[in-house]
Amino acid sequence: AELAAGPTTSNRQTTFDGSVAGFAGAQGIVLPEGTKRTVHKKDGYEEINVPPQKAALKKSTERLVAVTEFSEFCQPAFEGMASLNRVQSIVFPVGYKSGNNMLVCAPTGAGKTECAMMTVLHQLEQHLDRGVLRSDEFKIVYVAPMKALAAEVTEKFSKRLSRLGLVVKELTGDMQLSRREITDTHMLVVTPEKWDVMTRKSSDAALTSLVKLLIIDEIHLLNEDRGAVLEAIVARTLR
Repeated sequence: AELAAGPTTSNRQTTFDGSVAGFAGAQGIVLPEGTKRTVHKKDGYEEINVPPQKAALKKSTERLVAVTEFSEFCQPAFEGMASLNRVQSIVFPVGYKSGNNMLVCAPTGAGKTECAMMTVLHQLEQHLDRGVLRSDEFKIVYVAPMKALAAEVTEKFSKRLSRLGLVVKELTGDMQLSRREITDTHMLVVTPEKWDVMTRKSSDAALTSLVKLLIIDEIHLLNEDRGAVLEAIVARTLR
């Protein structure tokens, strides 16, 4: 059966039957046109097929940003890439050129990691003195939603930023660092709970005062149980 698509109306009547389709209707969610539902009663599940969405038409002002538009210092971080994709190219003027706060909302696989990388590179350039990085002036903190992702992010950024001479370390409940290791690290990858604990300690005030860039992955968690922790660490970082 093909599911109804189109705008919702205030008088729409929907019965919630525990199914995906019923949930969508109860929540006032409209599935894309062409979505099909197959109920497998014998096996006790239903199958929802959502057609792929067409890419938005390019605007006349859009262009793909070449990696050569980054400084010579930063280009090794994009080894193997010729240019950014559409999403990254749109973010480029803010993420790399301006250093302003930004919120990036894009599907999985759209290249948000590269958007985060641009903000890191922008920050590094603020602390370059005749090609020498003044490492004692800054710290970068990447907040990953869980320990498993923290390890993955650490590996990914460490591999790419090591080409620039940077040290990236994981700092979670499972991965402890000595004071010396933290001092020698340029970018810390933490969980919300770990950074919450560290920003509460007066003994870590010197560290938190060095934070010049805070990247939060999965920021939509603000609307869930851990949202209060995220709100608190942002407030303390800005304090």
